[in-house]
Amino acid sequence: MRREYGVNISYVKAWHARETAYALARGTPEESYVILHAYGEVLKMENPGTRFEIELQNDVHFKYMFMALGPYIRGFSSCRPVIIVGGSHLKGKHKGTMLVGVSMDGNNQVYPLAYAIVDNETDRASKWFMSNLKCAIGVHPNLLFVSDRAVSIGNAIRAVFSTTFHGLCTYHLKNNILWNFKDNTIVGIFKDAARAFRMSEFQVHWDQLRTLRNAVVSRYLEDIGLERWACVYQTERRYDNMTSNNAECFNSLTKVY
Repeated sequence: MRREYGVNISYVKAWHARETAYALARGTPEESYVILHAYGEVLKMENPGTRFEIELQNDVHFKYMFMALGPYIRGFSSCRPVIIVGGSHLKGKHKGTMLVGVSMDGNNQVYPLAYAIVDNETDRASKWFMSNLKCAIGVHPNLLFVSDRAVSIGNAIRAVFSTTFHGLCTYHLKNNILWNFKDNTIVGIFKDAARAFRMSEFQVHWDQLRTLRNAVVSRYLEDIGLERWACVYQTERRYDNMTSNNAECFNSLTKVY
């Protein structure tokens, strides 16, 4: 305002003006919650096959919402059978967590599949999200999930998709290793081991890890499960989706809202 119009106003006044403009253009969040049921019904009419679910607390207050558009559900059958799951905290006036599930299409581009708004990343909320996701996409052969080590997401996948393989994000594992062992050398060896495509190459890096910290590092990774992060031990196809970064990309696109 000062640079373009020569008007000197405080930050608080500018913030209130922006909020007023948003309310005039989009309506208030409170108004949006009131018409959420109607919005879901319109989505179902305009996009056949859409799954839109809302759960209320005490039949009054908003608790959970799930949405998967019909065209994306049908198109998932042409994507790689990989679903990358992630969660992020909402930054607006009304707090909560957004859980997202994205896939990758034939051009290796992010394919948004489903998302949910929940109160927090708890076992109950994650299981509710996974249950609705299963109702939306059904049972797919060779389906695989990738996520970070969030306990609630892992529990929900085991409960709802009991026969589905769950791989872990190597980026988050790398950060966990750095946090636990405070050694960039260990992190570098882990990254090389995770990306190795030949057993002989993996074994070289694994032998290095076993010599560090009295084998504490290698035991830590073995307890996680070698098949969940190392390429050479993969029991299902990950199509080189070694991280949950694609879900984070989807989250970053929505953070301004």
